[in-house]
Parts: sequence; structure tokens; C-alpha cells
Amino acid sequence: MAVQSCENASKKVIAFVPAHNEADCIEQTIMSLVNQTHGNVDVLVISDNSTDDTVKIAREAECKYDSVHVIETVNNKFKKSGALNFAYRYLGEQLDNYDFVLTMDGDTVLASDLIEQAMIEYDLDKKLGVVCSRAGIMKQPLQTFKEKYLYHCQYVEYADFDRDRIGQDRGIKVSHGMCSVYKVAAIRDVMRKRLADNEGEYCVYKVTNITEDYELTVTIKEFGYHATTGFGMLAWTDVPLSIKALWMQRIRWFRGGIDTLWSHGVNRVTAYDIFDHFLFWFLFISQFLLIAWTYQEIQGGTYSMNKAVYIVIGIMYINNVYTLRYVQEPEIWDYILRIVYIPQVLYTWFTAAQQLYAYYLFMFKAYQEW
Repeated sequence: MAVQSCENASKKVIAFVPAHNEADCIEQTIMSLVNQTHGNVDVLVISDNSTDDTVKIAREAECKYDSVHVIETVNNKFKKSGALNFAYRYLGEQLDNYDFVLTMDGDTVLASDLIEQAMIEYDLDKKLGVVCSRAGIMKQPLQTFKEKYLYHCQYVEYADFDRDRIGQDRGIKVSHGMCSVYKVAAIRDVMRKRLADNEGEYCVYKVTNITEDYELTVTIKEFGYHATTGFGMLAWTDVPLSIKALWMQRIRWFRGGIDTLWSHGVNRVTAYDIFDHFLFWFLFISQFLLIAWTYQEIQGGTYSMNKAVYIVIGIMYINNVYTLRYVQEPEIWDYILRIVYIPQVLYTWFTAAQQLYAYYLFMFKAYQEW
């Protein structure tokens, strides 16, 4: 176990847990916060229009532990963003009694030393405004081949996310909503900006943005704070196991990301992310033209594979397999997925289709739910 510095060992943390119909997991989620090795942690569960036993289970924990509190949203139409803003309004000036705010999903479980690991990151970087956990996935019951395929595609994909954050260092693209720890000073800066923009008092999340975690990360970085991932911060969440649910999740991610960049415009924080979108179009068009050219050559009977194509495919394959290094406790399915390669290519095309559809929704200003 890591040794915590004297400076941050006594820092107080408030954990916000927005939960909508999370009866299956909410007890595990709460207990993973109650059992943190960092001692000064209060827990606030925000039940958002739950119709199952989420509130009942959370209130049972509230009766057992003085550090656990439960509130229920009132007339919230803005899903997770609205629930979190409701929590900040509920807390009010008491927010200043804390040094850090942890936000996490109601279907996520934390390693017992996650907050302790976050404090280490804050010791290392005084300009740090937010740090997120690694992106882990819970073991889930898998009934069909399709569920196994989608699960393991995402299992390895989340390792890709972690790998990307290593390269992004102190300026990660998004401090994800799965689990992030924010400095209260950074949250207060965001509140002042929202108030100046006439978005209301104690408003932290833009309720008009469907990727609240990405938009907040961009805003915090615009204030000059750093954002990073604590690779000792382990957390695990559920993932969708149907094509429809996965499609809806990723469309929301892509569409919300585009909306965020459009609203913030080009600046030192957004420039690299905007470049990524141009890069996506360049690579997509290049692949489309390569496929069209190959098909035409085959039809004409004149096709022969260029050595350069072999080299490019080889580099892509090595890069694809290398990601396995970052997978937490890989299984045989994860190795098969990346080594065989074709199943991964199909999943990549599926992801590209999601992004293309998100651009379509953005261009035509179609309404997209959180």
C-alpha cells in the first residue's frame, strides 16, 4: 500500500453518487466508498427519479454509517448533470468544508485505496484540478456469443483509453464520469464562470451538454488547471451488452464531444481535440479510397499488393496487439480478439459508423438525449 503524505492525509472529501435505478449495484458502490483507506470521506447518494429499490438500499446504508447521506432529486429533467448540480445546491456553502469532490457513477466500484492514490497525484502536481481513475470493467454474466463479443471488445477498448491517457499526461482529454476527484478550488472557479454566464448559482455542469464530464474537463483546463489519470486509482464499471445500448451510449459520447468543442471554440485547450476530428476524417477518407481502389484493381484483374501496404497493415496489427499490455487481467477472449484482428476491425468500423452518425446529428441539430 502506498504511503500517504502528511499534507493530504487529513484532507476532507465529499463523494457524489448520482444513481438512477441502480439497485443491483448501489450497495457495493457505497461500501467501496465507506471502506476507503483515506479516512475523511463523506458520501452523498443522489437518487434521480429512481423507481426501483435504489433509495431503500441507500437509506439502509445511511442508517448504518454516519458518513452516508441520501437525497432525492425534485423535478430534475437533466439526468446526471441535473442530479449533480442538485447535489451542489443541496450542499451550498458547506462545500467549503471539503478539499476535494469525488464524483462517480452509481454502477461503479472503487478499489479501497483509490482516494489515497488520488491524494498522491495531488501531492505531485500543485496545478492539478482533476484526476480520474483508470477505466476498468466489472466481470459480467455473459449468456450469448454476441454478449461475449461486445463485452471483450469494450474490455480491451477501455485499456486503449488508459493507454491514450498515458500519452496525454497532465492534459488528458476527458476526466471521465465513471470516477473523478476534483479540487474544490477548481469547482469554485467553474461555479463563478457559470454564474457569470447566467446559468445559475451552484451550477457546475452545463445541463445542455450530454457529455457533462468532457465539458467540465475542458472548462477546468481553460482555467489553467492540469487534468490527469492516476494509474494507481482502480475502479470498475458495467458496460452495455446489446448493440442498441452500446450504439446509444457512444452516439451520446461522440455527439456531446462535438457540441463541447463547438461551444468552446478554438483555443489552447481545444485545439488538439479539434485536430483529432480532422484526423478522423483524413483517415476515414483514406481508408475508403484505398478500399475503392483495391476493389477496382481486383475487378480489372490488375491488383497486386504494394509493399507499403504490407508495412502499414503490419504496423497497425502490432499496435493493435500491443494494447493488451494495458488490459487488466486479460482473458483468452481478449487475446483472441486482438491476435485474430478481424473481429477488432469490425468493431472499429462499428465505432466509425457511430462517429459519422454523431456528425450527422450535429450538422442537422437533431435532439440527442443524455
